[in-house]
Amino acid sequence: MDVATLPLIALLGTLIQSGLGFGFGLFFVPVAALFVPPREAVAVSLLLGMAVSSGMYAEARPRTGLRAIWPLVAGAVVGTPIGLLILLRADETVLRFVVAAAVFISAVVNLAAGKGHTHDARPDPVVRQGLVGIVGGVIRGATSMGGPPIVLYQHWIGGGAERIRGRLFAYFFWVGIPATLIVAPSGLFTSHVLRDFAIALPMLAVGLVGGRLMRPHVPEAWFGRLSMLLLAGTSGLAAWGAVRALLG
Repeated sequence: MDVATLPLIALLGTLIQSGLGFGFGLFFVPVAALFVPPREAVAVSLLLGMAVSSGMYAEARPRTGLRAIWPLVAGAVVGTPIGLLILLRADETVLRFVVAAAVFISAVVNLAAGKGHTHDARPDPVVRQGLVGIVGGVIRGATSMGGPPIVLYQHWIGGGAERIRGRLFAYFFWVGIPATLIVAPSGLFTSHVLRDFAIALPMLAVGLVGGRLMRPHVPEAWFGRLSMLLLAGTSGLAAWGAVRALLG
């Protein structure tokens, strides 16, 4: 594999995440899995995703504190080891199907969210947050794409775009650190993974700056359409990779 391939994929994923507010793992994992084994793609995505989320949270204004989302984070920490067991024990071809299914579900989630309307924030009880967090953690541990249930939930809770975006930024930041610590003892972060992470890391800074410059120029009316285009394209790539693996 060309050493420039993963950094380029990481750059595009960072531009998407920084410009649209989500989507790094959704883009990076299925595309990278066309060039490296799925487990390696997920492992690199976990490390790079943590770095991207940290950069976005650092620049977020106003910044949502941990107190507002701690049940979501706690649930995700509980669910991540379950997803990790799935990742470590699944056949690679099956895992590709899991990735494709996760992205397809994401498309449905964001289609539902895109059809919503602005409303005052609904009640946000601790137990419900925790359950949603567990689902997100399981998906994150297995595929590095645990955002869809969280995105759907935050859009359902509502309260305006700024509030939703701020809570998503905070969630991805606070989950990224413990999730990485949970995965570390599993041996998933091999020397190849750490090498790929180091090579791609500088491109994240370029993507964060580019995404910040791009955000004001993305019309509100195009936000949902661009999101659906991203999700449909990545699910198609993931499905194609699974078919190629099945056909040998």
